[in-house]
Amino acid sequence: MKHIRTYESYKNYKNYEPINEELFGGVINFFKNLWNKATEELKKLGENPSIDKVEDWVDKNPMNPADDTYIFKGLLDEFNKKPEANEQDCLDLIKNILDPQTGSLGAQGMQPLYDNVIKAFGNESPTLDIIQYLMETIRNRAIKDYKYAGGPDLKVGTNPKVDDKKIIVDMKDTTHLPDFKKVILTAGQDNKKRKQLAVDWVNKTLIPRLDKYLSETVVKDEEIEKYIQSKGKEAPEAGPEGGYKAGDTVIYKRDKFNADEWKKVTDEDKKKPEEGPMKDLEDKEMIGIKQIKEVKGDDVIFEKEDGTTFTKKISDLLGAIEGAKAEGQEELVKKLGEIKSKKPDDIKKVSSYVDFISDEKNKDKVAEIDKIMSEGEGQ
Repeated sequence: MKHIRTYESYKNYKNYEPINEELFGGVINFFKNLWNKATEELKKLGENPSIDKVEDWVDKNPMNPADDTYIFKGLLDEFNKKPEANEQDCLDLIKNILDPQTGSLGAQGMQPLYDNVIKAFGNESPTLDIIQYLMETIRNRAIKDYKYAGGPDLKVGTNPKVDDKKIIVDMKDTTHLPDFKKVILTAGQDNKKRKQLAVDWVNKTLIPRLDKYLSETVVKDEEIEKYIQSKGKEAPEAGPEGGYKAGDTVIYKRDKFNADEWKKVTDEDKKKPEEGPMKDLEDKEMIGIKQIKEVKGDDVIFEKEDGTTFTKKISDLLGAIEGAKAEGQEELVKKLGEIKSKKPDDIKKVSSYVDFISDEKNKDKVAEIDKIMSEGEGQ
């Protein structure tokens, strides 16, 4: 039986520290509103979005300064309201970003998002695990590289804490945030300059570094898949590059689909859909193989032989068949062979017609021709 991490186990971290209202101020309400908006965008990706899609969402939403769900917006807005900042204020700004318990990238900052994702996708979805892996990885790397609380080597998914004794305020100390302290010390006794230096360091040094970490993490899908599997879940199936589109021949789940049977199918088997295990699963009505007629959001529409249609969800698709023949392709090849042997000059006409229908400016005329041809077929 799979181990499923429950809503309560995400919500009730061991030794979970209470939110520091004084430090966060108006940021708490901001987080609630922010993650509500962000989750709505995430839901548009479908029921079980692929790792690539979730990675793209993280990059374009919570980690995008231009987006209204930017994770650091509320925190920086609150800090910018201060007319000036002392050394403690500046150190607290970094704490409120990086601390694995109380920071924006920590348990308290991310918890409202985790709650929303579980409500939207359910406990069994790996969507939450993908987000957690990405956000905690970039946070942990920053903690180590910038020596926050001494720069401990933290692990994703462990609800870590740092040693508070190493969060040393003394600006000459090199245990805690030494690079940041060097910058702040250049302000001397000028509190306004110190405030601006702190903001600039976050915007021009820390956040670009977090973006760099993210770009380096998103190419490691295998590590993310291992993390998902460590939680007793299955990694979501990835569609072809650019997503599924009309004309793609795909494998989809049918009513009798059996996940254990599907796992036995190798990548080599999938290249031979008309024989072996693929043909066996199709005969058992566990999978279907068909060309997509249309894609509308999360809905994938297929056309039956009688002209009627049926719909599957993106999450029902198991992958595309590479190099699959288009429907009617074999018949077309046969007919072209007959024309070439019996009326070779007509091949040029066929080629010209292909060029004609491929030109967008002829679409109205092509529609008229299609209508004439369909009327002829009905006679």
